[in-house]
Amino acid sequence: MTATPDLTLPPRVRFPGLSSAAFEHPEDRAALEALRRTPGLDRLFKWLSDMGAERFVRIMFTGDSIRVSSRQCSRLYNDLREACAILDVPEPEFYLTQHYQPNAFAFGMQRHTLVMSTTLVDLLDDTERLSVIGHELGHIKAEHMLYRTMAIALTTVLQSVAGGLTIPGAILTQALVYSLFYWFRRSEMTADRAGLLVAQDPDVCISALLKLVGGSRRLMDDLNIDEFVRQADAYEDMDEDLLSLYYKFLMVREQTHPFPAIRARLIREWAQSEEYARLLRGDYPRVHTDAGKRTCGQCGVSIVNVSFRFCPECGAPLDAPPAA
Repeated sequence: MTATPDLTLPPRVRFPGLSSAAFEHPEDRAALEALRRTPGLDRLFKWLSDMGAERFVRIMFTGDSIRVSSRQCSRLYNDLREACAILDVPEPEFYLTQHYQPNAFAFGMQRHTLVMSTTLVDLLDDTERLSVIGHELGHIKAEHMLYRTMAIALTTVLQSVAGGLTIPGAILTQALVYSLFYWFRRSEMTADRAGLLVAQDPDVCISALLKLVGGSRRLMDDLNIDEFVRQADAYEDMDEDLLSLYYKFLMVREQTHPFPAIRARLIREWAQSEEYARLLRGDYPRVHTDAGKRTCGQCGVSIVNVSFRFCPECGAPLDAPPAA
């Protein structure tokens, strides 16, 4: 059946020419710039890319999942088209996969690909699902994909060989793994902002997180997003001693996402900011300005993100953008 659109709601604002600098979280930007300056990391990434990890994953999803298109799961495809139009992102490949865990993720450098599990589709309503698609497109828009795809592969390789390393090698390896996970968590803050730009309702984005945390269908009508946001305050109140801080470090050091309650509060805070209000008014950095017209001297890729000081493809230093 084709869903009937709700004509009582105003159309969502679109952001033609949107630069990811408009919604990047500053901690994401700082952590990624630090990561790009890691000596030898670009060569490690090239080696992992040459191993064909991305090709392996794409073959698996092509053979074992549903490729979403205008002729297959068209409702999901229409959600993708709307989210891409709002953020001004080229459409990635989109796969629906059967899995017990509600999840969605994006991968790929040569070809961007979005994957969503059937349990996530069943758990969320239409608007919450749209916000999740926007979240994953935010990773693509912010040019996270090289580092996210390779970080997953690299941490797997590093952790598998850590036992055979010398003590200095193990320390350096673990430090690099921590740095990768630290940036990974910050990149989620940027993607959450992209999800909000697509849904344009912070309560929708927070309710999606809340369902992922405690998604019992029997309790869906009894979930309180305000109480969930307040849990972030309670979590931060547990910083009163060194032991609590140490426990928190152990919990998050190899997590790819910040705790959901923290993410919920950050979404609400940004939704109430003047920065977000300016975006909705159409006042935001655009990729077609002179400030975005740069080309990497090493690999030749076009750089449209005005905040980048290192190439997102090869890691080479970039010249400062010209004045707009």
